Amino acid sequence: MSNIVPYEITTVRVVVRFSLDICFLALNELATFRATLYDAEDKVVEAVNVIIQGEDYARWSTNDDYIINYIANELGFTRAQ
Repeated sequence: MSNIVPYEITTVRVVVRFSLDICFLALNELATFRATLYDAEDKVVEAVNVIIQGEDYARWSTNDDYIINYIANELGFTRAQ
């Protein structure tokens, strides 16, 4: 076996859906969501936290589609129809 200088290999995985769990909620202030990202085989690719606060939080109201679209946009995703 031969030692080498560390060499980075990048693996590309395609995300096809995500799910959301609320991690923290401060009413009328902010919320933290965990977005779990999945590939086509329903394997977890990654989990990331997204914070919504201020005017964005105020726009949320009772419309859960707003929060789904907001987080998709924050992650750079386009929702499929």
